[in-house]
Amino acid sequence: MNDNILSFDRDPNPEPHWGAGRGEPGFDDYPYGEPDDRHYGGPGNSNLGDLLHLVVIDNEVVNVRKRPVEGSGFEHTARELGRGRPVVPPTPPPPPTPAKHEQILSWLSLLVGGEDRLTALDAHALPHEEIDLSRVPPELRERVARIDHELTRVSELLFGTEVLTASRRLLATAVAAQPALLRGSLPDEAMACATLTAAAKANDLVGQGRIVPTTLLRTLFNLRSAPHDKVQAVARAVAPQTPLLRGWDRLQLDVLVLGSGNYLVGSFREAIVSTRDAALHLRAMTPEQPVATDG
Repeated sequence: MNDNILSFDRDPNPEPHWGAGRGEPGFDDYPYGEPDDRHYGGPGNSNLGDLLHLVVIDNEVVNVRKRPVEGSGFEHTARELGRGRPVVPPTPPPPPTPAKHEQILSWLSLLVGGEDRLTALDAHALPHEEIDLSRVPPELRERVARIDHELTRVSELLFGTEVLTASRRLLATAVAAQPALLRGSLPDEAMACATLTAAAKANDLVGQGRIVPTTLLRTLFNLRSAPHDKVQAVARAVAPQTPLLRGWDRLQLDVLVLGSGNYLVGSFREAIVSTRDAALHLRAMTPEQPVATDG
């Protein structure tokens, strides 16, 4: 008789000690150990799962035994197959992307200081204004006046009245909010250049491919290098959220966010108003999406 015995374990002595017959000396009813609940269908205590032993004689299954994989010769194989790894919860799907016109309206709101201000924005040109020193600390007013003199000289040469008004408003507001902007050995020309650059960048007037290159501003203020850090400092003084907006969808405009329409000239305000109206029209024509609910 041809006996076929299958064992799915690595036993150093896989051959059972069979006797002459059941009940006779040398016969082992359980050559692989006494059965227990854990091995025979009971709950296992290993996160590697269970190992199943089958004994087949003449194509008949005569013994079935289950034992934990952990501690067996197949533990390493089970781990290679991924058993025992911590269960990683599925990544939740990303939230739906807002419609393009909604992204546009959000961005325009940031430029002017909020949705209500965006709704009320008009395209009127900024008037000519002298610098308002009333909110500037008294000990800094003389210096701010000197900075305004330098700012006026270059602004009138390159941009005209509206940018000068925007720059004066920006200078007074920034110094009132952050007097530390004028501490140290910063030359008046550098502060004037930083303020004018910030106002011009907020109106998309300076930079690569714009009306005025940044290098020209630096040259007219007799500076060896452009005060890039001070430009950002001026912007943060009036709009602390500016550093948080990197990577935001900027509608192909690399403008500096100052967070108020008070610093925007009429031509740029007109562009904002026309874009706002087009986006609001799209909003009105777009059906409302149903709100997703749990369950």
